[in-house]
Amino acid sequence: MGGSSLLSLSLGGLIQKHFFLATLAPPAALSPSYTPLNATPPSPTTTALSYGERYLVDSCGLSLESVVSVSKKLQLLHGIGLGDPQPVIECLKAYGFADTHIGKAIEKFPRLLRRRVEPNLRPKLDYLIQIGFVGQLLPDLISKDPFILNRSLDHLESRHRLLRPYLGSEERFVKGIFRYPWLLSRSFHKSLHANLDLLAQEGVPHSCVGTLILAQSTAITRSPERFASIVSTVKCIGIGPPSSPGFIHGVAALSSMSESRWNKKIELFKSFGWSEEELRLACRQFPKFISLSDEKITNNINFCMDTIKLEHQDLISNARLLVYSLEGRIRPRWNVLQVLESNNMVGEDISVVGALSMSHKSFLQRYVTSYADKIPGLLEMIE
Repeated sequence: MGGSSLLSLSLGGLIQKHFFLATLAPPAALSPSYTPLNATPPSPTTTALSYGERYLVDSCGLSLESVVSVSKKLQLLHGIGLGDPQPVIECLKAYGFADTHIGKAIEKFPRLLRRRVEPNLRPKLDYLIQIGFVGQLLPDLISKDPFILNRSLDHLESRHRLLRPYLGSEERFVKGIFRYPWLLSRSFHKSLHANLDLLAQEGVPHSCVGTLILAQSTAITRSPERFASIVSTVKCIGIGPPSSPGFIHGVAALSSMSESRWNKKIELFKSFGWSEEELRLACRQFPKFISLSDEKITNNINFCMDTIKLEHQDLISNARLLVYSLEGRIRPRWNVLQVLESNNMVGEDISVVGALSMSHKSFLQRYVTSYADKIPGLLEMIE
């Protein structure tokens, strides 16, 4: 073979070797500026922060990611930057807000940082203290719903004047607002006034309306048309009179579901042989019965009728049996009664309904502690 042939073979081998090694080498080795497509973007660093972002990190102990998130929300949703958050932060801290309170508040409501301390934030904070949110109650409330500070002072004063008479004491007002802070932060102006006026026209006492606000405040924020329908249904069922606590419990129960949901519940009871009149009778006895879940109704009816062998009329006359916890009350008590009966400790004529309905203390005294020394494990069955 000639020299030229040897040279071509040698060059060909070198080229193949170089190509083979190049295909094995990572892209970064071929290009120093290469960045993989699936690479995780770098985390923000303090060197890239604006003055406002850096201030939040340094003064409030907020995480870098949280501060950047707040800043982006302001920019994307409102087209504004953080500006200078120092006056707002210093104001909140002066009112006892800890870093955790501030962090929660601005994450939920970033525009809080753009509010002016005077004449915006400070008068509202002072007013909230004036109406009972003293000490840690104030920062706890605002961190729970910072949109309260988005409302005007006139709105807060008006809402307090409207609701306080129904809730009675300052303590109950604070309790109600702390449980449902949106009663201050949202409008519902038309609904609130119309629904409260309707209850007054029906003769519902302020104290009962206060109970409704504390138990099911969404009821009074329903549309006036829907709320009027609920009140009408409660009257049709016969829960009342309106001056009784039962009436407002009925309103609360029906307010917890849609009209179609209530109609489905009626059909469920009919599937167990109940008539509409029997259902109304049960609701009149125990209005909270209305808001039971379908599963609870089904399980309790099946156990009471199939296992305990109660009569249909027993359940209608004692609707509260369907409200009791099956696993926490009905089944354990039934098991105790069965053990006592099998040991001839009680007769067959015992009132099962009475045993299921009495207080825990009374049941223990009558059916457990009296026989615990004779029947080992009896106490454990009920606890």
